[in-house]
Amino acid sequence: MVPPNRAVLNKSEPLTAVSFDTSLIFKTGSQRAERPVFVNKVAPCCHACPIGIDIPAAFHRASRGDIDGALRIYLEENPLPGVCGRVCYHPCEAECNRGNFDESINTRSFERFLSDRGQVAIRTGVPVHSRRERIAVIGSGPAGLSAAYHLARSGYHITLFEAKSEPGGMLRYGIPSYRLPRPILDREIERIHSLGIQTRLGATVGKDLGFKELESFDAVFISIGLQSGTTLFETDSPEGDILTGLDFLADPQRWSLEDDTQKTLIIGGGNVAIDAARSLLRLRKGKGGNITVLVPESRDQMPALPEEVKEALEEGIAILNGWAPHRLHRGNGSPFSLDFCRAEVKRDEESGAVEIIRVGEKIQKYTADRIIVAIGQSMKSDNLPEGIEIRQGKIVTDRFGRTSLPKVFSGGDAIGGKAFVADAIASGKMGALSISCFIEGRDVETAFETHQIGSSQTFSFQHFIEGPQENSVDLKRVVSFDQINTLFFSGAARNNPDELEPEARKKTGEEVSCGVDPARMDEEICRCFRCGTCSDCEICLDFCPDISIIRDAQLGIYSFDADYCKGCGVCSVACPRGVIEMVGETR
Repeated sequence: MVPPNRAVLNKSEPLTAVSFDTSLIFKTGSQRAERPVFVNKVAPCCHACPIGIDIPAAFHRASRGDIDGALRIYLEENPLPGVCGRVCYHPCEAECNRGNFDESINTRSFERFLSDRGQVAIRTGVPVHSRRERIAVIGSGPAGLSAAYHLARSGYHITLFEAKSEPGGMLRYGIPSYRLPRPILDREIERIHSLGIQTRLGATVGKDLGFKELESFDAVFISIGLQSGTTLFETDSPEGDILTGLDFLADPQRWSLEDDTQKTLIIGGGNVAIDAARSLLRLRKGKGGNITVLVPESRDQMPALPEEVKEALEEGIAILNGWAPHRLHRGNGSPFSLDFCRAEVKRDEESGAVEIIRVGEKIQKYTADRIIVAIGQSMKSDNLPEGIEIRQGKIVTDRFGRTSLPKVFSGGDAIGGKAFVADAIASGKMGALSISCFIEGRDVETAFETHQIGSSQTFSFQHFIEGPQENSVDLKRVVSFDQINTLFFSGAARNNPDELEPEARKKTGEEVSCGVDPARMDEEICRCFRCGTCSDCEICLDFCPDISIIRDAQLGIYSFDADYCKGCGVCSVACPRGVIEMVGETR
């Protein structure tokens, strides 16, 4: 019997094939040799960041107008975004994939923007004091604050001991307010303390408080930093005629250097030397004719941040490169006379050791009324616990911050390494990981490798807290520039922060950088490739010839329909951010 709805063939018309079913009956997935996989990966900026911040994820949140959510991502790894947004040496920007396209993203200004405008209640969801163990942190500089913060987030009871009358360490006593305003620092420290951290100020452990009194703690983290400047000359001059850069920066008003007719020589090429010169310039109300910085390194070798050197030169500070002090003379009642010689500097890349080499026999004389020496820092080790190993003026630890004493850990400048704020914060985070593993009886090396970011020396503390099963990012995979589909991006100039004019700023202690205004920061947020982070652009859906990309609206994740995806790889090629990759079929 012929079905009543069956088409009747008209012999006068061409033969036409007709189907009464949809094309869904053709399950082209059987043709597939490869299948797409959606994997969020690590961006090179995150890999280069000593603290290991998931920078692209924060940019993605901010692109949706969620500034608080973006700040929360930063706070998962870094307790001091307002500080780092001002003084970090931003290695992330040097590795930014966007730098291979036009200009790198202004990540440091973005971090400052989030800190200044975001509001996050960090106690929300944090198990404050949920554990019985008590941990002592000695020193409240960036390493100590970081260790205390991450351990408090893990539920431990933390007591922070600080020898000075205010917390912050070198953040407060070594970085001038024109770079790091004190209200910003106070706000950041107050947020850390909100996690229930007890702080004891004016308590020098080993002096006011013996290490025996700390035996009741389950672990101790030492982050006392390098508190003393290195001296260069032995003289019987009155106090203040020759002083260290650290002494001057700790209290510029103390040394009576306001007289702009006094010739002042600053020796050194690092941040302390440049900060000392610029602070003295402000003390003298912008009159810098008698301020000279003597630097053994060439201009491009100077360890000071390039932008700090640039700003110092804009303010009229004289910097003499390639000269090193040779001999100091002092007559009765007369200014200092200093002989200095031509010099070159060789730096050991592994140890960081510096060798100053004299070049030629030429001697130049310089007279000065006051000398500020900023050539290095040293640690006061006389108050450390008995049995702790000291080598070359630093506390000896392994790479996880474990000292020669069973439950004593250390980090920051006291153990050496790079003398930057970000690296000190990373060191404190590593100490927190090591202490957590020590108390819980876990292997710290295994824990570190599980949560390590790529092949870098940092890891994700948030990943450690949550566990890998809760995290959608493959921390071992770093997205390279050739994995970015730049066809979907247009060129756009980098947005740099506004600054006070040199003539105005050198007469005041106001912050030099004004940050990037919100409208231009929106532009900067749009410039970010968000390497390795799915941004829900759905370009893969637009290009899929089989319409086989599936989005789970509830979970916000993507997958593919195995019945129809034939593994052509178009989605992988089209993906702008290197999130989709093709793998061999396993069926």
